[in-house]
Amino acid sequence: MSLTVFRPSPALAPYIYAYWDYKNLTGKTDSSLSILPDTATYLCFLYQDLLVTAHKTATYRIRSGLAGFQSFRSDLGGDGVISGVSARLTPWGLNVFRRGAAKECAEGRVDCRDVFPRYAIERIEDDLARIATAQDRIARIERYLLSVFNPQQEDATVRWACDRLLALRGDCRIVDLAKGVGLSKRALERRFVNHIGATPKKLSRVIRLRNAVFQKKRLGSWAEVAHDVGFYDQSHMIHDFLELYGMTPEELYPRVHISPTFRFSGLLDLSPAAPRSQ
Repeated sequence: MSLTVFRPSPALAPYIYAYWDYKNLTGKTDSSLSILPDTATYLCFLYQDLLVTAHKTATYRIRSGLAGFQSFRSDLGGDGVISGVSARLTPWGLNVFRRGAAKECAEGRVDCRDVFPRYAIERIEDDLARIATAQDRIARIERYLLSVFNPQQEDATVRWACDRLLALRGDCRIVDLAKGVGLSKRALERRFVNHIGATPKKLSRVIRLRNAVFQKKRLGSWAEVAHDVGFYDQSHMIHDFLELYGMTPEELYPRVHISPTFRFSGLLDLSPAAPRSQ
């Protein structure tokens, strides 16, 4: 697999964490790639074969697609060569490109042809297949996103609340978060679902669990990690690991520890051959 990360332009930086350009994403025979819940939405433009994505009980076979907010990992596969450009969006970023799509695609993957004009997506796929360099492929995607960019569709309140949850590493009472923006808890929940595809509580669980993975390197035990990130006890943290990641902390951490991609994304190789944590 070849994967290169690029920064977006200043105009799109508040809404896109990064672009990825990749070739033969799932080509390594002994790899088992997954996207773990990480608060981001992924807008993927593929120009070779279909990507197969398994998420809980659903399996999607799509070329260019939009993966909305996920509260469980998505396992990636495909029989051919998976190459393309993906934009990793901030939790609030999707609405400035397609209002309402965040709610529509939450917990699933939809074809970009159902979100944007079919002719535009097919033209992008054709162009990407002909473009020789990663930089030029990124530039092609950014030009399109700028053409559909409408910052007036952003909900500044939701963005502020998301930033607050991220700053507090998910350890925040939702009623206090709502008071901070002058809304009732229920009103804030509705706006989150409409603009992110998840409630503040669900987003907090993803943030807190991801933070727990990173804290293990600093702290001595999982019990200490659970206390540090705000879980009632270790058993509650393990329950969340199983529910969101489908693995215990001890099963997951050795793979995170050696991963070159997990820190800047949710992309992780869950191959059984990964070494055990020391």
